[in-house]
Amino acid sequence: MKIGIYNLEPYTNIALEKIMQYHREQGDEIYNYLPLSHDDYDKIYCSSIFTFSKKNYVTGDMICGGTGFDLTTTLPPEIEVMKPKINIGFTTRGCIRHCPFCVVPQKEGNLKVTGDIYDFWDRRNDWITILDNNVLAAHRHFKMICKQVFDEDLQADFIQGLDVRLMTDEAAETLNRIKTKRRIHIAWDMIKDEQAIIEGIKILTRHVKPYRIMCYVLIGYNTTMEEDLYRIEKLKALKIDPFVMPYNKYDRYQKRFARWVNHKAIFKTVEWAEYQ
Repeated sequence: MKIGIYNLEPYTNIALEKIMQYHREQGDEIYNYLPLSHDDYDKIYCSSIFTFSKKNYVTGDMICGGTGFDLTTTLPPEIEVMKPKINIGFTTRGCIRHCPFCVVPQKEGNLKVTGDIYDFWDRRNDWITILDNNVLAAHRHFKMICKQVFDEDLQADFIQGLDVRLMTDEAAETLNRIKTKRRIHIAWDMIKDEQAIIEGIKILTRHVKPYRIMCYVLIGYNTTMEEDLYRIEKLKALKIDPFVMPYNKYDRYQKRFARWVNHKAIFKTVEWAEYQ
């Protein structure tokens, strides 16, 4: 069989990687989907992570899934069990939080352990990207994952961000011992979480130098402009580098504020009032 794979975003798609591994093991031929060759494929799989991704070339005879289409589609059991060694993957799914702007609880449910780094590490590269949404909520599992990273002398990237509200001295010390591919990511999404966020940052920075930490800051969901600026200035005072995530990337204020903060040469030399 000729299998067409249509990834609507320029990112690694775990579901499509599992599909490709399954069909390779069946002896099928795998191709990147081309609209002009549509009729040449026996089966076409299409996946999208984001709802805003353009779907102009999606047709009714494709097998489609992913958050960009709906939250209920799942892979067949025989495909779900595939473990592609691509150095990026999950060790837990779900989350203990129910943030109103996040689809994870609806899509994946409560937090559950699903594996470890050996499910996706290829044992050749010296880095891995961990996609877990809230691995700190599984405290013992987090320690075990970090021990695997340390024992294998890997660089790890917890790219989705760590829930700093759950930070402990033990977890912070563990993070400081392992190599990180990039900076340690945390997040401050809601103004109401200020006390817990600041306390978690204080714990984390007792063990990890602030320059190794970056904080995602969600704006435009339920915060005011004043609250957005307050969080940025608070993080800056703590020597934590903020990175703004606009809830609506088409909103003029959110685009401008994100550009000011995320363009570090501007952020470090120009105040927001002056930038406006």
